Amino acid sequence: MVSMPRGAVPLRSARRSGAVLSLCSLLILGCVPGGDAPPAAEPPSVGVIAVTEERVNPYFEFVGKTRAADTVALRARVTGFLLERAFQEGGQVETDDLLFRIEPEQYLASLAQAEAQLGAAQASLNRAQVDLARYQELAKAKNVSQQKVDEAQAEVLVQEAAVETARADIQKAQLNVDYTEIRAPIAGRIDLAAFDVGNLVEPGSGVLATINRMDPIRVAFSIAETWYLELAQAGARSRQEGAGAAGKQHFVPQIRLPDGSLYPHDGWFDFFDNKVDETTGTVLIRAQFPNPDQLLLPGQFVTVVIERREAVSAVVVPQAALLTDQGGSYVLVVDDDDKVESRRVKTGQRFGTRQVIEKGLEAGERIVLYGIQKVRPGIQVRPETAAPPGDPLAATGPGSSGDTDTTETD
Repeated sequence: MVSMPRGAVPLRSARRSGAVLSLCSLLILGCVPGGDAPPAAEPPSVGVIAVTEERVNPYFEFVGKTRAADTVALRARVTGFLLERAFQEGGQVETDDLLFRIEPEQYLASLAQAEAQLGAAQASLNRAQVDLARYQELAKAKNVSQQKVDEAQAEVLVQEAAVETARADIQKAQLNVDYTEIRAPIAGRIDLAAFDVGNLVEPGSGVLATINRMDPIRVAFSIAETWYLELAQAGARSRQEGAGAAGKQHFVPQIRLPDGSLYPHDGWFDFFDNKVDETTGTVLIRAQFPNPDQLLLPGQFVTVVIERREAVSAVVVPQAALLTDQGGSYVLVVDDDDKVESRRVKTGQRFGTRQVIEKGLEAGERIVLYGIQKVRPGIQVRPETAAPPGDPLAATGPGSSGDTDTTETD
């Protein structure tokens, strides 16, 4: 073991003492008057935009199902073999066009038999009428009893009834003959035939083919009670203004097709249910749309867009300036002193890259659009006016595949 001289200081202790002296020297120098203080941090620069008020056309969206204006299921009314199918499957047919022909021979024979029975009944009636007239003359001369006259009168009545029965049989036979030709009761588009020529058909064979009248076409959908109330109030205003159908002048039904495009023809409301569905709290509504090109087919699911015809004023901000957390939506507002404030807002409908603000902001206020990650509520910033972002999808109205953009700047 190496011994240290008396009065010697260990090397580790000496180094520690030197570090302490150096720190004290720095602190003393910092307190000396005239020393250089560290520069204050500059406020961060942020891009701000002024809140604007614009004209927008609010709209509602619902899932609807298309229906033909008229649908007729063709069925056989008599039994027989199909002799002819006189239409092109999937083609257009007109009213009273011949579609199917069933063999008529047995029904023509029944008609001829009924006509022959009518002739026999009329001959018997004539004989009975002649007998009655002769008995009436003999009764006047007291040459025949009244009983004979009464019997002759009864026979005339029986033969008259036989004639009427024969005439009814002729009508029935004629109907059966007519039923051998199945004609189109409406104009429209016909689907596939369920039976080919040569098959036996009867009233129990089911539907032979179906005709749909597709122009105009109807779309049925259900809406909530609150939206129904708004449509009903709009309809009341339309009637007061003499505008015609309920809601037609204030709200316009449109269709968004499955590919996201907007159907080129606006529709009109033609039916409002008279009750609310208790299980869903909705009201059934139906609208009609022109369908000259038969682009819409019955049974198709579409998106019904009910757009307000007249634009209304609303506070609108870029979607990029809107922030969300567990408490909801908020924006960062820059006040007159260039300080940042967190403001809760109530959002409305979205139009493209812009968001309607129903509550919490007023036109003219400044909000942070760029540099949001550099600021926090309460700090001072250096605001720089920024240009609003454009819409990369160039959405134009409720017919766009994504969000809509139907705004007009005041």
